[in-house]
Parts: sequence; structure tokens; C-alpha cells
Amino acid sequence: MKIMDITLYYHSYSGGIRTYIDKKMDWVFEREIDHALVIPGKGYRRYGLKRTTVYELPSFPLIGGYRFFKSLEDIREIIRLEKPDLIEFSGTYLPVPFFRKEGIPISVFYHADARREISLFPMPKKMKEKLFSLIVDKCLKVADIILVPSLRYKKELESFGLENVHYIPLGVDTRTFHPSKRDRSFKNSLGIQTEKLLLIYVGRLSPEKGVNTLTKLMKKLDPSMFHMLIVGRGPLEVFIKGQQKKIPNLNYIPYISSKEELARVYASADLFVSASKFETFGLAFLEAQSSGLPVCAFDLQLETQILKETLSDDMSVDGLTECVIRASELVKYNTNIREYLHRKVKENFSWENTFNLLAEAYENQNLLVR
Repeated sequence: MKIMDITLYYHSYSGGIRTYIDKKMDWVFEREIDHALVIPGKGYRRYGLKRTTVYELPSFPLIGGYRFFKSLEDIREIIRLEKPDLIEFSGTYLPVPFFRKEGIPISVFYHADARREISLFPMPKKMKEKLFSLIVDKCLKVADIILVPSLRYKKELESFGLENVHYIPLGVDTRTFHPSKRDRSFKNSLGIQTEKLLLIYVGRLSPEKGVNTLTKLMKKLDPSMFHMLIVGRGPLEVFIKGQQKKIPNLNYIPYISSKEELARVYASADLFVSASKFETFGLAFLEAQSSGLPVCAFDLQLETQILKETLSDDMSVDGLTECVIRASELVKYNTNIREYLHRKVKENFSWENTFNLLAEAYENQNLLVR
């Protein structure tokens, strides 16, 4: 049995999709499944990781560190060389129909919300709707199986007439992301007074993540009570660096590659804040809550948003501000909140469960042989 993963979202600054692929490498290794990974690179490169053969193919750069393949024919050559029994596209939908004629079963993991990302494009509404319909009809409907990380998106994709949609929630390493990693000297190391509440955002710095809203939030909150740390890379990195100079209660740290260091940073903060108006799962929500942080965000109807009282139906700066103030009272008076959040994450989200469900979904479609 051999599985091939194809994705654009696997590079030095990638987030949730890279984490999923890395955990999948462990899973195929343990199950003795052969595995190939095809990703864009600066040139052709082939190397091995455990049971995984990684192919980096020539590509051109996009914004935020991402790249796109120069030639889909390069991918087709790798497919014919590797002869996989199943191809899975992660967060990458447009190339799907080009490989249908290879006669190999195709799985699509709907990591990226195509409909809402298209809504951000500077084009007429009718053109946006036509583009999304094209993705549904020509890309998603031709897949043998579609995987979604939340029940909301399962229901939504089924409403567009898609079949064989399977709910596969992602997991989190609760041993790494743990409240015990809290470093009480961390605030002082950033020049932040200990008594201030430290808000943290970790993720891609891009318009769809509402990064601009986070800076507006900090202008509304009392600087003597709140401080924010933004961690990540992306097309709005220069903007955040500029805002850091203008907003005294804002700090910025680039991408943190070490999971142990990221866990320390999470646990040393007080609240996680997100201004994103759409997420298919919210892996950062899980990492933060496993580290003991309540999530202040817009209510996206996701299973990963555990505390509903720290969410807002009002998707504005004012709505998010009220969430932060409510959450600040919660952490002030509820001393058990960190342990409660960690326990809930541990009970409901694990990588073991993710890949058990993935194997079950594959097997139900006769795509995976034990």
C-alpha cells in the first residue's frame, strides 16, 4: 500500500497542514505504509524521511513564503514513477482534475475554506460565485472521498451536493502543549509588567486572519492592563512590524519552529486572541487551550472553540473587545480554568483518533488495505 500526499502548504513557515503531514509521516511509518510527499521547492530535490519519500519540484514564489508548481506534468511524472494506490490533496484543490485520468483514487482534505477565501478576491460577486462553483463541480466532485476537520464544513459541503464527505478532526500533542510549560519570567523578558494580561496570537499574518483587526483591538484596550504578542510570518509581516512601533502594548516575534518553545510561549500568556472570520478547524485554538489559554474569537461554530462565553457573534473590533474583557474576568477569578481547558482538549482531540478515523474513512471506500 502506498499513499501520496500533494500540497502547497509545506514549507519552513507552514502551520496546521504541515503539522498534519508530519503526524501522517509517523502514522504511515508505524503501519508500514509506503508514503510519498510532493511539495513545491526552489528546484528538484528527492530525499527520505522515515518511510516517506519527499519530492520537491520546481516552483515559483507566492506571497507569505508559499510557492506553486511550475509544471503539473512534473507531478504526473512522480505519480507514474511512484505508482501510489491513493493520492491525497491537502488544501490544494485546483490541480485535482488534471490527475483524474491517471486512474488512481483521489482524496481531498478540505483544510482551506475555498468559498470564503475567494470572497476576499477583488472581483465581482458573480465571478466569485462562478469560481467557487467551478471548484466544487470540477475539483471537489471528482474526488473519491473528501475529508473535513469540522462538522460545520461537512454539513456545508454536503449542502453543495458533495458526497462521501468524512469528518476527520485533527489532534494536538497534549504532552507538549501543557499548562506546566508556563514560564513566569517570560513577560519580564519582553519588558512586560507581570501584572498585565498577555494576549497572544499565533498564526499566518494575512488579511483573511484578521490581523489588522488585532491591531485595532489593542488601540481599544487599556494599555495599562493588556499587552499583545503576535507570533507568525506572512504577507502582513511588514505591517505588523510598523504597528509595533506605533502601539506601545504590542510585541512581535517571527515564526517559532520549535514546538517546545512555542508551547512555552503559549503557556506563558494569559489569553489567545483571533480575529479570523473563517477557520476550517483552528489548530492554534487547540494548541492554546491545551496550554491552558481561553480563546477569545468570533464564534465560528467549531468544535475547537471550547468556551462559548469567550466568543462573539458580533464579528467586529467591538465584539472582540468585549470577549477579551469577559475572558480577563474569567481567568482572574477562575483559577482552575487552565487545567479544565487542557483536560477537555486531551479528552476530545488526539492524533491517534485522527488517524483511526482516517483509516476508517479510507477503508469504508475500499481505498486502504490493512
